[in-house]
Amino acid sequence: MTTSPITSSQLPSPKGKFVVGHLTQFKADNKHQVMERWVEEVGDLFTISLLGKKFIVSAKPEINKEILRLRPGKFRRFDKIEEILKEMGILGVFNAEGEAWRKHRLITMQALNRQNVEGFFPTISKVADRLWTKWNAMAQAGETIDVQKEMMRYTVDITTEIAFGYPMNTLEKGEDVIQTHLEKIFPMINARITAPLPLWRLIKSKKDKAFDTAMVEIKSTVHQLIEEGKKRLVEHPEIKDHPNNFLEALLVQQANEGTFSDDEVFGNVFTMLLAGEDTTSNSISWSLYYLAQNPAIVDKIRQEANDIYGNSHTPSTYEEASALTYTDAVVQESLRIKPVTPNLYMTALEDVEIEGYLFQKGETIMMQNKVAQTHPDNFIRPDEFMPERWISSGCPMHGGAHSPDIIRTFGGGSRFCPGKGLAMSELVITLSTICKNFDLELAVRPEEVKEVFAFSMFPENLLIKLKAV
Repeated sequence: MTTSPITSSQLPSPKGKFVVGHLTQFKADNKHQVMERWVEEVGDLFTISLLGKKFIVSAKPEINKEILRLRPGKFRRFDKIEEILKEMGILGVFNAEGEAWRKHRLITMQALNRQNVEGFFPTISKVADRLWTKWNAMAQAGETIDVQKEMMRYTVDITTEIAFGYPMNTLEKGEDVIQTHLEKIFPMINARITAPLPLWRLIKSKKDKAFDTAMVEIKSTVHQLIEEGKKRLVEHPEIKDHPNNFLEALLVQQANEGTFSDDEVFGNVFTMLLAGEDTTSNSISWSLYYLAQNPAIVDKIRQEANDIYGNSHTPSTYEEASALTYTDAVVQESLRIKPVTPNLYMTALEDVEIEGYLFQKGETIMMQNKVAQTHPDNFIRPDEFMPERWISSGCPMHGGAHSPDIIRTFGGGSRFCPGKGLAMSELVITLSTICKNFDLELAVRPEEVKEVFAFSMFPENLLIKLKAV
């Protein structure tokens, strides 16, 4: 006897309110934790209602993996994300769908290939050394460091130079005009994506007006840099073989393909800014949160750094950075236990049956990935920060659960993040540099550091003290 698949109408739902449903709870700045509590309350597949619109929430790793595998043919990113970004004039690999995505994917994968990422290494190393200089002075002065703010400055310095060759240097010089614009833009993206009603289209608030001005300025700046980049390619054709930044790599591909507009180049440069300044800075911050509580792990990173590049403050070559295997394990453990993108939103393009559940055309699935990444079925002692679980030789943890294939930090399927290689290099180089040169201590109690979700999940009130070694 054939059993009919389960539909959304048969799924449970957490307790909500009349008319607004679960909106008041979902609007919280820790909505990912709200979803985690709902998983505990009603199970790992359920529905919620936001002003009468139904959404499916899935914390089932096998379903989430299949949804990502079936992109872009049978599922797409929640259409409101594309709608909001297109309204801003942004079309890049992050928000493009269908054939447009395939075109963007090809050109960004080529621009972020191993050769180009290796070519970006000197920029990361230079800014990491700049961070060491600043933090060494702060350590000598006994200053407490606001990690989140410092990492935002640090990563925006790296990202703007890698993205389009702009040497911002906010670490030493303070706020830059581009950073000021970005600080107005990024929070508004999340606010508009999660807003139940597009009120900004009717009445412009002060923040909306500041956002519009910032977008105009960013577009003008990047388009000017695009023109300058094209001129450099003509005057220095050798750049085609060794582009200095992501913009130049895109312009090389634009010239080769002939089907990529300047607006699309801008969209992908902006996407890199968004990913590099936001998700990367938050991932470094969460890693430092755990390292400040685990001096033995800091010692292991330091020993590895001394063994590989003992005479420098930072790795001197891409090969040295690639040899930092223990530091890489620390990064992977941080991404597992504190994923900065704990939720992904997808919409079904047709009726699709997965694992006995029928997802109907037009239904949106909120994939909650952190629950699985911190569940004992998938990782032994899941709440403990243990980098050794990522090292295969001689690791006691491998006698228990270890399911790395459920990690969704960089997405999955054919739409796997093309910037993973660059992001991992930046994370490893940064943590190795910091731990080689400093002891870390939390300046607040661990429970005083809160998870906050904006465009990604970041640590609020993460304060540390440094001691130079």
